[in-house]
Amino acid sequence: MEQSNYTSFNDWLENSKMPNGKRQVLKSAVKLFSQNGYQSTSTSSIAKDCMLSEATVFKHFKNKKELLDTIITPVVNTLAPSFSEQFVESVSHHTLKIDEMIEYIITDRFHFIEENHQIISIMVSQLLIDDKLRDQIEEIMLPKLSFIIEKANDLMKQDDSVADVISAEELFRIISGQLLVSTVIEFKFPSDNWDTEKQIQSMIKICKKVIHK
Repeated sequence: MEQSNYTSFNDWLENSKMPNGKRQVLKSAVKLFSQNGYQSTSTSSIAKDCMLSEATVFKHFKNKKELLDTIITPVVNTLAPSFSEQFVESVSHHTLKIDEMIEYIITDRFHFIEENHQIISIMVSQLLIDDKLRDQIEEIMLPKLSFIIEKANDLMKQDDSVADVISAEELFRIISGQLLVSTVIEFKFPSDNWDTEKQIQSMIKICKKVIHK
């Protein structure tokens, strides 16, 4: 499995060796697949978005499915393992108390989601219909998630101010829900008044309030 220090899909795309035309097609495909869905995006619309001919699109990709696979394959083989490993290491090194863990996870993951929201949208759509892909992602992510939940459980036990009725699993469901809702609001209902840092602090406040007596 190839390891990397990439911080986002765009980082991978910009630094991977490929013809510039192919890179432009991939950028437009990611943009349109995330906005309109894979099924509703035509190769002609991708060509129009990247200002290349449809013949150029087919020069680099035999069909739309190959284009989608070219986007998903590096995520599964390189980026998801690398991102998850980096995240686990950071959580291990930077959180000594449960409140610190909540602050770090929400801040780090929300910035990560903002930077990768297009590819995340594509992956979520495909996970709903592709059992094999879902199994691959679960194999990568579940051990990392289990480690973090176990660490959170230990930190919660060490803090006398944490209510006994809340488990680490419940805390992470709440954190995940907050991140999901905030992501939907930011990208599906954009507003000129949106303030990322204010939203992060609001999520942190809610999650801390839930676990403390």
